[in-house]
Amino acid sequence: MSVSIRRLSAACGAEVMGIDVRQSPEETTVAQIRHALGEHGVLLFRDCDIDPEQHIAFSRHFGPLEAHVIGDFALPGHPEVFVVSNVIEGDRPKGAVYAGQYWHSDLSYMKRPSLGSLLLCREMPEVGGDTMFANMYAAYETLSDPLKKFVSSMKAVHDYSHAYDTYFSGLKERPPLTPEQKAKTPPVEHPMVRTHPVTERRALYVNPGFTTHIADMPDEESRPILNILFRHSTRPEFVYRHKWRVHDLIFWDNRCTMHYALADYDFSVRRHMHRTTIGGDEPY
Repeated sequence: MSVSIRRLSAACGAEVMGIDVRQSPEETTVAQIRHALGEHGVLLFRDCDIDPEQHIAFSRHFGPLEAHVIGDFALPGHPEVFVVSNVIEGDRPKGAVYAGQYWHSDLSYMKRPSLGSLLLCREMPEVGGDTMFANMYAAYETLSDPLKKFVSSMKAVHDYSHAYDTYFSGLKERPPLTPEQKAKTPPVEHPMVRTHPVTERRALYVNPGFTTHIADMPDEESRPILNILFRHSTRPEFVYRHKWRVHDLIFWDNRCTMHYALADYDFSVRRHMHRTTIGGDEPY
């Protein structure tokens, strides 16, 4: 069966059919998936009942894998797999609790942010727990011409600590970063608009989770502009909302999307996911 692509929404996202992720894909198939990822931003593979080794092997076709700075959330024996989970065993969380419950782009706080992430659904509540994805191509392309010109000439600062100072503040399950973890993730500057290396389209590259301010601007000027950009980026017509099924595998492109994990479910019901992260390059 040949690989086919079906759009999931007008905003972004597509389902990939005709591929068995347990098998090593041909180079032509890998190239087709790379192109579809850049074009659609989010790719869905259904019915992926795979083990961690198969998850890792499939992910590696798209680039080197990166371990998360918070090593406590790695799957035992598989440092390439980051566990996102609300499951508590022996008074300890099995993975990152409250992960991604704000708009963000994975690892935008690194000098070389992630190309993309592959998140596998292993357990999911029947109701709630969806993930939203925003099309940052559309966010940039629909700005007014003066604002496009401004953001295209500026850089913004991204800082992992920002999530811990705001969204995770006061959560005992997500204690502050250690000095060692902070040393691994110093604040970095990136262009506010980045060019996608595959599609050559331009995408807005700021996010509420990690972007703290516009470089070389005081906060009283920077904050209102960022707030405008954040609101604009998440307009409903730019957002695809995915309702998970167990064994869904979603591959999203951090270079042209941002995402938000909704916390609208009963936290006594297990939500358990495995994520691999593909290394990227410096935004330009």
